[in-house]
Amino acid sequence: MKKILLLIFLSSSTVMLSQKSAGLMSQEDDLSKNIGKMHDAYESANFDFWDQMISPEAVVYLNNTKMDYKTMRPLFVSHHTIFNNIKIEDRYQHTNYFKNGDTWTNSWFTWVGTGNKTGIRYSNVAHLDWKWEKGKIVQMQFYYDPTGFYLETGNLIN
Repeated sequence: MKKILLLIFLSSSTVMLSQKSAGLMSQEDDLSKNIGKMHDAYESANFDFWDQMISPEAVVYLNNTKMDYKTMRPLFVSHHTIFNNIKIEDRYQHTNYFKNGDTWTNSWFTWVGTGNKTGIRYSNVAHLDWKWEKGKIVQMQFYYDPTGFYLETGNLIN
């Protein structure tokens, strides 16, 4: 039995040592904190901080629909005319510093808002990825269920 346990220990140690690290991850770094501030800014319909953080040339994917930041920004601003009492709840974000030099912040949260047209209170889990270069966001990938937007507007892009 001791030989089996020793063999398992040595095998698992060898596997752990042979795996290569992809990079570092942090929840307490400035980039992760800035994404938290961006969530606050969205919630309060103040997009000035977004304009500071996001490159004007940023590429944006909303559920795989590709657009630029100039096109995406008014869509997100319009959320506050389509819905009321918008909240970003159960937030979590961390930043990945990859060995190849890429830096991405990932965030997850529950978006909550009440439709002005239907009066329905929506709760929508979302996942966002933000790619950083030289202190600016250059790519965003937003994944969420657009059903509430469709019911309120008849448009799937929002």
